[in-house]
Amino acid sequence: MNLRRKLFTIFGSLALLALAGSGVTLWAIARWHNSEEQLRGHYQRSLLALEVKAANYRAVKELLDAIVENDKDAREDFEQILKPVEANLQSWAELAHNDAERQQIKQVREAYNSLVKDTRAVFDFAASGRKDLALKLLEDEVEEVDFPRFEGVIGQAVESDKRNRQIILAETQNTRQTSRFVLTLSAFGILSLILLLTAYLSADLFIPLQETEAALDDVARGNFQRRLDQERQDELGAINRAFNRMMGMLAERKQSIELASVVTSDQINGLLNQTNWSNAPSHLILHRLVSELRSQFSQFQTSPINGNGNAAVAIDQYQVLMSQINQLLQIVTRVTEFGFPLDLNLSCADIRLLLHEVLLRFHDEFVERNISFEIRIAPDVENAIVDRLKLREVLAELVRNALSALPERGGRLGIRAALDTPVAGKAKLLIEVADDGTGMEQPLIERAFVAIENSQSRRPNVGLKLAKDIIEQHGGVLKIDSKPGVGTMVQIQLPWREA
Repeated sequence: MNLRRKLFTIFGSLALLALAGSGVTLWAIARWHNSEEQLRGHYQRSLLALEVKAANYRAVKELLDAIVENDKDAREDFEQILKPVEANLQSWAELAHNDAERQQIKQVREAYNSLVKDTRAVFDFAASGRKDLALKLLEDEVEEVDFPRFEGVIGQAVESDKRNRQIILAETQNTRQTSRFVLTLSAFGILSLILLLTAYLSADLFIPLQETEAALDDVARGNFQRRLDQERQDELGAINRAFNRMMGMLAERKQSIELASVVTSDQINGLLNQTNWSNAPSHLILHRLVSELRSQFSQFQTSPINGNGNAAVAIDQYQVLMSQINQLLQIVTRVTEFGFPLDLNLSCADIRLLLHEVLLRFHDEFVERNISFEIRIAPDVENAIVDRLKLREVLAELVRNALSALPERGGRLGIRAALDTPVAGKAKLLIEVADDGTGMEQPLIERAFVAIENSQSRRPNVGLKLAKDIIEQHGGVLKIDSKPGVGTMVQIQLPWREA
C-alpha cells in the first residue's frame, strides 16, 4: 500500500469515526428531544383527563341541588362548569400520537356525551316538576351507568398514559446507554488511530526521510556508494529507487568520464612508447603527447634526404607522423569536447546550423564512399537552449556509428528534426539519425550502452554510453530502433527550451 493510500485510509477512518460520533450524538439529541416531547404530551393528557373527570364530578353535584333544594341556578352552574371540558377534550385529541390513543379519546367523548345527555334530561324533569322521574333517571342511568362508564374510560386513559411514559423512559435509558457505548467506542477508535498515525509517521515517514537526508549528506561529502532501501512499495520507495538510480547513473558517468578522458595504454604506448600512463591526468597525457610529436617532427625535419633511399624513409616517417597527428586529434576531441567534463554549458544554439555542421564534417567520407544522405528540418525548429558542443559531438557519434553500419560503398543516411507538441504537456525537440545498414539485435543495442573494453581494439566502448548520458543530462531520452538487415534509427528527445 502506498503512502497516499495509507494516509487516506487512516484519515478516512478518523473522519468516519468522527462522523459516526457526531451522527450518534445528533441521533441521541433527536431521540431525547422526541422522548421529552412525548413525555410532556402524555403528562398533559393525564392532566386533561383528570381535569375533565373533576369537572364532571362538580357538574353532577349540581343535579342534587336542582332536585333536592330547587336551586334555580343549578343548571346554569352546570353548563358553566362544562364549558372548559370541550376545550380540554379537543386539546386531548390533538395530543394523541397513534390510533390507540385516538380511539381512547373517542371512547371518552362518547361516554362524556352520554353522561351530559342524561344529566340534562334530569335537569329537564326537575324543571318540569317531575322530581320522581328526575331522581329515577339520576339513580338508574347517571349514577349507575353513565358516570361509572365515564370514570372507567378516563381511568383507562390515565393508566395507558402512565404505561406509555414508562416505555418512553425505558427507551430514553436505552438511547442513553447506546449513545454512551457508541461514543466510547468512537473515542477509543479515534485514540487508537491517532496512536497508529503517530507510530506510522514516525516509522514509515520520519525515519525514512532522516535516512534520505543522511544519504544526501553522504553524497555531498563524495560518497557515491550509498544506497537506500528500495523494497518499499510506496512513494518513499519510489524516491529511494530514484535515488539509487541516480547514484548508479553518477557512478556510470564517473566511469565514462574516466574511460573517455584517459587514453588506453595501447594508444599511449603507440605514441609515447611508455607504460603506466593510463591513470595519469588527461592534461598531462595531452602535454606528453604533444611534446613527443614535436620531437618526432623535429627529427623528421632534420633527417637528410639523399639518393641512398633516405627519401623513402622520410616518406614513411611522414606517414607515421600524420597517422599519429590524426590519432592525437581524435584523442583531443574526445577528451576535451566529449568525454570530460560532463557538466553542461547551456546556451542559445541554432539547431539548423548545428545539424548542417555535423553533416559537413563527414562530407568527404560521404563522397568517397558514395553514400547518399538527406536532411529534413521542420520549419518551426530554430534556436534552442542546449550545450552546443556536447550535442554536436553526440550527433557526430551517431553519424559515425551509422557510417560504420553501412557497406564500404553505397547506402543511405538521413537526419530529421521536428517539434513534437502534444495537446497536454511540454513540447519536445525530436532529432533522428537513420541508416539502412546492417542493423543489430536488441541484446547488442543494450550492450551498446555499457562502457566496456573491446577485446579486439582494446578501446573503451564509451561513445553511445556518453551520448546517452549527455542527452539525459539535458533532461531528454535517447532511443534506438534497429532491425537486422533493415537498418537503424536513433531518436533523441530533448525538452524544447526556446531561446
